[in-house]
Amino acid sequence: MKKSYVKDHPYIGSFLIGLLCTFLTALGAAVPQIIGLDSDDQMIVTTIFLMISIIIGIVIMKNSQFKLGDYGFRTREKGTISKIWWYAPLVALEILPLAVVGFSSEITSVQYIILAFFTIAIGFNEEIYFRGLALKILEPKGKKRAILWSSIIFGVLHLINVLNGKEPLYLVLQMIFAFLVGFVLAEIVSITKSLWGVIIWHAAHDYIASITGDALDAMALIILAIQVGILIIYGLCIWKISKAEDAKK
Repeated sequence: MKKSYVKDHPYIGSFLIGLLCTFLTALGAAVPQIIGLDSDDQMIVTTIFLMISIIIGIVIMKNSQFKLGDYGFRTREKGTISKIWWYAPLVALEILPLAVVGFSSEITSVQYIILAFFTIAIGFNEEIYFRGLALKILEPKGKKRAILWSSIIFGVLHLINVLNGKEPLYLVLQMIFAFLVGFVLAEIVSITKSLWGVIIWHAAHDYIASITGDALDAMALIILAIQVGILIIYGLCIWKISKAEDAKK
């Protein structure tokens, strides 16, 4: 992807970056299924593909006009932790399913370890592409547009799960949830200038989601509704704080 093209077409460029991440992830999920591996081996192979995707993302960053720190590989800016409420709403999001649903009895000790590596790779991979590269590509369009459009792209590309045979209701709910998560995480990165906090949360979220199950029963929908409410309130409040700060500049 030529740098000049991305610079001249940031919306297309950010979408293509997100698509690259999605394609590599989908490929990593498809290959082990095609060759008939069992579920544990499938996850291991997918994790390897995710690692390859991470390396490609970092190479793209290093070959751009920006440093890795400009993409968020740095400590957060001083005085920003209170502005994002010490990540408390994101922590509450994860406590809820653990407290209500608890750990799955169907997961073995080995699978817990495999899931840990798998979800860390997912968190690292998606944050590099969507809150690192895509957000930076869209930055010339203004901070607000960059946050909004990177979140839309993140949400829409989650529809790729249709290839995994997910039911329509699950896909729609996941797209909406992914958009809201993307919106909040992009805001946090925009304020703190760091990816580390959102990478850790993203990995923890996917890990907890994996060990508590994804059945769309009544309890799961209630938990999801509460989580969506938290994300909406959190996102709007941070947006207001960020908007007020921009007005002072």
